[in-house]
Amino acid sequence: MAMRRHLFTCSLVVGFAVWGFWPAVYAYTFAYGERASATVERCERHGSGRFTGVTCHGTWRTGDGERGAGEIYGLKGEQREGTVPVRIGPMGPYANGWDRAWPLPVVTGALTLIPITVFAWVRRRYVLPARKLSEALQAVPGDIFVISSRDGVRRPDGSSYAVPVGIGPEPPPGHRYLDLPGRPRTDRAQPALASRESLHRFETIADTAGRPLMHVEHRSDRGLHPEHVLLAPSGAPSILVRTDPGRAHAYRLLDGAGTVIASAGPVEGRNVLTLGLSDAAGRPVATAAKKRGRWVLRVEPETSPLWRDAAIALVLIRMLVIN
Repeated sequence: MAMRRHLFTCSLVVGFAVWGFWPAVYAYTFAYGERASATVERCERHGSGRFTGVTCHGTWRTGDGERGAGEIYGLKGEQREGTVPVRIGPMGPYANGWDRAWPLPVVTGALTLIPITVFAWVRRRYVLPARKLSEALQAVPGDIFVISSRDGVRRPDGSSYAVPVGIGPEPPPGHRYLDLPGRPRTDRAQPALASRESLHRFETIADTAGRPLMHVEHRSDRGLHPEHVLLAPSGAPSILVRTDPGRAHAYRLLDGAGTVIASAGPVEGRNVLTLGLSDAAGRPVATAAKKRGRWVLRVEPETSPLWRDAAIALVLIRMLVIN
């Protein structure tokens, strides 16, 4: 996510540079460019339909007697033959000043403002509410974890709690496959599959001594929503995490018999930067929110280790989806 922010910042800088280049060139040309007299020798029409343009070439001569030849910019229709006054700038001779030059910087500026507007809307709609929630989570009692792709799962004081070892194709020792009916179908493309029909990956979450705390099986199959299975250290399945087709960005948690035992989803409307886990009775179990590349997870007091592990796994799953 940090890389995306850097790329977006660089794109804004480049956008402003591109937008500012032409107005600066025009301003210099119209204010300080050397006056000259240009003779239009030929004009050529290019493009088709509505998207046509005219390029004119000719020669010019300044007041000091210097001569030049090439394209002449900014000509009006009646000036495409004969002699016309111009100013010579860094890009060559230009006629008629700002009344012919204004469209390019205006259009470029408008295109530059589009990503800025989108960024401001996303920040107000998603980023700031999630950041506010993450700060509130750390201010109330509970089991607090700070989760990031770089540092793994840590306590608020910075001490390590667990580390995702990595994702690979090999199942953990003792792995048992859990397959339940009712997996939702989807027509959305799944880039991770590439040309494959099915891709199953396994992620191990280990403690500071390297012992597995749990495993997570990530399943991607063409035509089906991705699903995830929380596995015990022994490799036995405990919870299946499945997309909830009735809620955006939400999940249903099922036990080995296919019974829905919990649900998870955004706690603030459709904000994918927040996540809440509730048991079958609707009681909150855990809440998480993202702040500057890290997720803050608060698990309710006296919550069982299984729900704590499920909440951590859900945050890691959400990180895979949106990062």
